[in-house]
Amino acid sequence: MSDAAHKTDYLAYLHSFRGLAILCIMGAHAWSMLGFTSGAETRLPDFIWLYATTETLFHGSTLFFALISGILYTRILRGKPWRSFYRSKWTNVVLPYAFITLLLTALAWPMYLEYGRANNIEFWFPKELAINLASGQAQIHLWYIPVLCVLFALTPLLDRLLRFRRGAVLIVLSLLPLIVSRTTYPNLISVPTVVYFLGAYAFGMLLGERLPAMLAVVERHLGFLLAMLAISTIGNFLLFLWDYVPVGLTSAHQSVVYIHKMTLALLFLYLLHRLEARQPRVLGVLGTYSFSLYFLHFTPISLLSEAFAKQFPDASLPAVALGGLLSYLLSIALCLLVSMGLRRLLGRRSRMLIGT
Repeated sequence: MSDAAHKTDYLAYLHSFRGLAILCIMGAHAWSMLGFTSGAETRLPDFIWLYATTETLFHGSTLFFALISGILYTRILRGKPWRSFYRSKWTNVVLPYAFITLLLTALAWPMYLEYGRANNIEFWFPKELAINLASGQAQIHLWYIPVLCVLFALTPLLDRLLRFRRGAVLIVLSLLPLIVSRTTYPNLISVPTVVYFLGAYAFGMLLGERLPAMLAVVERHLGFLLAMLAISTIGNFLLFLWDYVPVGLTSAHQSVVYIHKMTLALLFLYLLHRLEARQPRVLGVLGTYSFSLYFLHFTPISLLSEAFAKQFPDASLPAVALGGLLSYLLSIALCLLVSMGLRRLLGRRSRMLIGT
């Protein structure tokens, strides 16, 4: 197979994986948001079973995005001028993030002012906007973009390290999340969080440099990886069910999540690669709009969750489970419609607003 043909095949299955990744990321918010908004997490003792199930499946799926970014760098972007690399990230990541943050901060500004009047605090819009841009606090899921920007800033150094002793340093970095755990809400951005996602990014760079060989390794050790997936899935579920609380730098739960998601990523890539040209069309569409879905999805999920809570204040556990599914599917549909509409209206300039 020629290099050009190989890259075309590679892009097809990686593109599908990106579509799967955004489905998982949105799934991480659909049921948990509904459980919080409706009060089901405190009102229904058995809600923990639903929570443990959905979080086992979806929590930590942002790791997929970091992994994909690493693969894309070494497989597609490596060798291009750094100016081109950073111009692309500015246009496709930073500008839409800044626009979405500006929009969300402006929409929330009346609440800032109301809170300020009630507590004798004076807010200044430029300052609050700068804080939201630096921290990703304009909406709960946006913390990842400042972290991703740090990874992009470190990419030239990581590229040099990748050439040193066959990537030994990056192998170490990819294992660090087993002992250095991300911090969780409300302190989502921290040095440990950067290290945690740096591990997935470094692993992606290693994969991208030797992808055919790595997929062959996955095929040879498929049974082992499936066993690893089963064990990490069970461990993940039990730690959510038991409401494990970490102490110190290392969270056993986040270590298990990392193993679970990296194993799942290898299996997803292997299965999608085997499909060759028969990639699921729906995953292709989701892959195309994955970044805009990431930026937009939390607003409809939040609004739909609030509407459900008002309409069904005493919803049973099955009703909450179904409500979460409806919120999930409707949010996907709404975000796709908005993204497609803006892309048709603005053309390529829509990238600077919503990332697609």
